[in-house]
Amino acid sequence: MAIDMPSSDCAVEYLVRDYLAQQCRGDTHIHYVENALVMSLFGLLCWKAIFAPVPGAFFHDFQYGPADLSSAQFYERRQNEFVECFSQLDSDRYKSTIRRCFAAKTGIQSPFVAWGMLSKRLLERALWCFPAAHLRLWFEWIVRDIQANRAGFPDLVQFWPLDQRYRLIEVKAPGDRLQDNQRRVLEFCISHQMPVSVCYVRWAHP
Repeated sequence: MAIDMPSSDCAVEYLVRDYLAQQCRGDTHIHYVENALVMSLFGLLCWKAIFAPVPGAFFHDFQYGPADLSSAQFYERRQNEFVECFSQLDSDRYKSTIRRCFAAKTGIQSPFVAWGMLSKRLLERALWCFPAAHLRLWFEWIVRDIQANRAGFPDLVQFWPLDQRYRLIEVKAPGDRLQDNQRRVLEFCISHQMPVSVCYVRWAHP
């Protein structure tokens, strides 16, 4: 993609977001989300599992998250709770759970939910346009290795609400390359036929 070099210090992800929004003439909605959106949806659906009273996981009132969050046993110790959460994706029940948790827990610290990014409008667009099958794949990918798989998701999400579809877009500035974790996420998405792409930016008038 060729776009004009900004006159001020502006992240290239925002430039691409705004350029695509102008090109699409209001038929779509584009947000800069990076890892925050998928992680937040995971955190809201699985709040009960993440904060389950596992012995030794919590030992003071102001703890940000469970003490064993980075442990290889994090999922195993809460497997029953996660299975119950994921089972909601078999019907629309997951949407009610996510909405209810969003309303009840807003502002409460979580190792997964990015409250500063997650507006109600963005949440509703995601619930409308993300297929439950894709959410399940992402969430199972996350719990497979929390430490390795919670980062690397594409920078932008583009929604077409009228068509109930989406696209993830990784943005690369001139001279920038894909990082290993970004490549892993892209390969994972492609292997499951998820709509994802990489936008390589070059300056139209350097």
